[in-house]
Amino acid sequence: MTEKIKSEVISRRRVFSLFGLAIASGLVATIPVSPQVTPRGVELSVDQAQAVTYRRARVTARRVDRRVYRHTRRAVQRGVSINGARWARFDHSPAPTR
Repeated sequence: MTEKIKSEVISRRRVFSLFGLAIASGLVATIPVSPQVTPRGVELSVDQAQAVTYRRARVTARRVDRRVYRHTRRAVQRGVSINGARWARFDHSPAPTR
């Protein structure tokens, strides 16, 4: 009961080593790796998340809508109308022949 507890000073080198180890283990822990059973045995593969969130879908739809609007506006300014899958002029002149 009369023993003295010695406090040990940790060197800077040891502190930085532990700090680096903590960062490295944190990075490794966040990698999405899953074991896959294959005919050759168990393999580790990196998961590729292809999640489409509601926000991502809205952003994509808005971008596509802006692009369609912009292209249509430019076509109308040039005097061209979208007629099904082909383009026809508003003045109904025959298309140029080659």
